[in-house]
Amino acid sequence: MPELQIKKAIRRALPMQIGFYGPSGSGKTLSALLFASGLIKPNGRIIVVDTERGRASIHADSPLLMKALPQGYDVVELDQPYHPSRFIDAVKLCEKEKYDLTIVDSESDSWDGPGGCFDIAEEDGKGKDGKSRGLVWNNAKRWNKKYKVHIALSDMHVISLFKAQEKTKIIDKAKSESGRQEYVDLGVLPIGEKNAFYPLLVGFSIDPVTHLATLKKGSHENIISMWPQPKLITKQDGEILRKWNESAKPLEADEQLKKRATYAADDGLVSYQKFWAELTQQERKALEAFHQGYKQQAEEADKLLASREAGSAG
Repeated sequence: MPELQIKKAIRRALPMQIGFYGPSGSGKTLSALLFASGLIKPNGRIIVVDTERGRASIHADSPLLMKALPQGYDVVELDQPYHPSRFIDAVKLCEKEKYDLTIVDSESDSWDGPGGCFDIAEEDGKGKDGKSRGLVWNNAKRWNKKYKVHIALSDMHVISLFKAQEKTKIIDKAKSESGRQEYVDLGVLPIGEKNAFYPLLVGFSIDPVTHLATLKKGSHENIISMWPQPKLITKQDGEILRKWNESAKPLEADEQLKKRATYAADDGLVSYQKFWAELTQQERKALEAFHQGYKQQAEEADKLLASREAGSAG
C-alpha cells in the first residue's frame, strides 16, 4: 500500500464533474451542451454518451448551439442493457479518442433503466426457484461505485444528466408526531443513487416550464456566488467556471492516470492486469517505472482479501 503523506493544501485544476437534472423536456441536454461549449477551450472536442435513442443529436443544427459550438459535437449511442460496466466502457472509449469533455445523457439509466442497478439488485435477490426474495444491493452498489470512481479519475470533464421526478417520503405512524402515517413532499429530485450529487463540483436543477437552471450543489464558496439566482444557461456560464478552475495549480503530468492505476491495484491483480492491458503504448510508457510497484500492491491486496475471507470462514 502507498505510504501516507502530509502536504500543504493547494487548490488544483482538476477535471470537473458537473450535473444537471430535470423532468423530460426541461432542456437538460441543450443546457449541458451550452455549458460545455464554454467549459472547453476553443476548438475543444465534446461527445455525448446518448442513452436516449438518438435524442442527443436533436440539437446538432440548433442556431443557438451552432453559434456557441461551431465545431459541433459527436455522439456515441448506448443501448440497453444499461449495466454500469457499459457506461464505464463508453467513457473509456471517449477517453481513448481524446475528447476534452463527455456528457452522459442520461446517467439515470445506469440506475433504474433496463439492466441497470435496480435490475442487478433484483436478479441477485432471486432464489434458486427464480422467485424474488427482495432486492440485494451489494453487487449493484459495487458497480455503481466503480462507474463513479472512473468518472472521478478521468482526464476529461464529465457532465452527468439525470432524469427527475416528484418524490414523497413516507413517515410511519410509529415515528410521526401525529400518530398517523404521514407523507412529506420532497419536490423534484434526480433519479439515481441518493448520493449521486455528492461528488459533483457543480450541480443544477432545470425547471421544465421556464428552463431556468438553479444551483443545487456548489463545492466552493466562489462557485456558489457565481449563480445566486436561477438563469438560462449560456456558454458564458461554462467559461466562468473554466477560468476559475484554470486559476488553480495545474495537475502534474499523468497524475490522474497514476490514480487510476492505484485504484485498479487496490482491487487485486486481475483488476490491475485488465487495467494495464487496456492502456495505450503512451500510457504504459508513462507508468513503466511504477509498473512493478503497482503489481506488488495488487498482489498484497489479493493476500489481504484472502486473509479476510479465511477469517470469515473460520
